[in-house]
Amino acid sequence: MATKQKKPGLKKTRKRTKKKQLSQNMRILLAAAFLLGFVALCLVALVNLRSIFLPDISPSAETFIYEEPSDVIHDLKVYSYADIQELIENQLINGPDSMGWRRLPDRQNVHVREIFGDFPSSTFLSELASHIEQADSQAQLKASRKDGIIHLYWQNVLRLELKYQVPSVLESKQGRIAVIMDDMGGSLSTIRDLLRLRVVITPSILPGKSRAMAATALLQEEGREYMIHIPMQPRSYPKTNPGDNALLLGQSENETRRLVQSYMAGVPGAVGGNNHMGSRYTEESDPMRIVLDELKRHDLFFIDSRTIGNSVAFSEARKMGLKTATRNIFLDNRDDVTYIRQQIRKMVSLAGTNREIIAICHPHKETLEAFRLEQDWLQQQPVEFLSASELVHVY
Repeated sequence: MATKQKKPGLKKTRKRTKKKQLSQNMRILLAAAFLLGFVALCLVALVNLRSIFLPDISPSAETFIYEEPSDVIHDLKVYSYADIQELIENQLINGPDSMGWRRLPDRQNVHVREIFGDFPSSTFLSELASHIEQADSQAQLKASRKDGIIHLYWQNVLRLELKYQVPSVLESKQGRIAVIMDDMGGSLSTIRDLLRLRVVITPSILPGKSRAMAATALLQEEGREYMIHIPMQPRSYPKTNPGDNALLLGQSENETRRLVQSYMAGVPGAVGGNNHMGSRYTEESDPMRIVLDELKRHDLFFIDSRTIGNSVAFSEARKMGLKTATRNIFLDNRDDVTYIRQQIRKMVSLAGTNREIIAICHPHKETLEAFRLEQDWLQQQPVEFLSASELVHVY
């Protein structure tokens, strides 16, 4: 019986096929590994490019908005005369320019008060009058700087007269300016840009921002002071979000104190604070007193950003003996270098002689560019730029 012979090339053919399959699988694996490596390198490159060219933002910080949009129509209540009296007491009688007051004899139905201190700036009075007008009240403010008198009318009838001393000769002193840059802590490159300016600017850091802790370390290394930008409820909340863990009306005293303490822990070494948004929160005395008391317990000052004309924050801080001040001018309501440069010059004009001015701006590239372009001019002006802590006072 004949034996069945195997074809001599069959074993070799199978071996070659297996080798070919193995080689093809290896090539696929190598190609896949190469592709994955290439994608990983691209991702790393993109992250690096993002850190260089874009602000550093964390997911929790993306909802922050610098200030309330200027086109938000505030739902202001219609004011009674009692509301107007309280407003005038907070903003003028116990306002930032008042160094005290005394009651003078009434004249018919007109209450008369003598106010010690400087006559309020045109900007301050304009904002106050605008707020009264928006509130659709029956009140009117009329001011005469040359006579040192402010009149309050209700239903076209004079009800209150505030009298200021008009000095015959003003003592000539340098104006003093503190510029605060809000909403910091999202980018270390912005902090470095600020430090390169030849103008003293105090950063106010939002707790919870992605680079907040690193920003405090960098500023401490440079020997520069910084503040906490305290998030508070705006009038347009929840449409406008002041950020995670913001101070909101209705929170308990314990929750309010816990939040303020968390802000201090998130921005360690801060010397004071000012409000982020807060047009609704700063209208209410009771919650503001809790916030201010917690700041006072830790020896921090408070500067009222004055995001609404009837804020009680400064007045309450003053009554509590807390070191305090209030914002006089915003510099960058518009992201336009020419406009911001005009506001910077207006700030210097407001300071003039004998005045202390608090200006607030934001870390826009246009703002930093405006200061860079104006810094030579600013150094030639008869004003002194100081850190924020040097312009707060106990009244």
